[in-house]
Amino acid sequence: MANTSSAKKRTRVIERKTKIREMQKSKIKSLIKSVESSISKKDQKTAMEQLKKIDPKLQAAGNKKILTKAKISRIQKRLNSRVADITKK
Repeated sequence: MANTSSAKKRTRVIERKTKIREMQKSKIKSLIKSVESSISKKDQKTAMEQLKKIDPKLQAAGNKKILTKAKISRIQKRLNSRVADITKK
């Protein structure tokens, strides 16, 4: 347990930042799910539009260190390849 006032304030700041990061992760996950749903419907046009919206948000999450750069790269690669598979078929 924190003893000093500065330590107590620091715990409040950490809790606040944790909530913000969780909300940002949740938004990114919901955007990914929307792209995956349009991929499963084989709707190429909306999948491409949603993918273009996700890319900057993923990069911003990487810059804020919400997600690791490797995870962002992996997500982008998988989504891009799945959208490309729709165009081939």
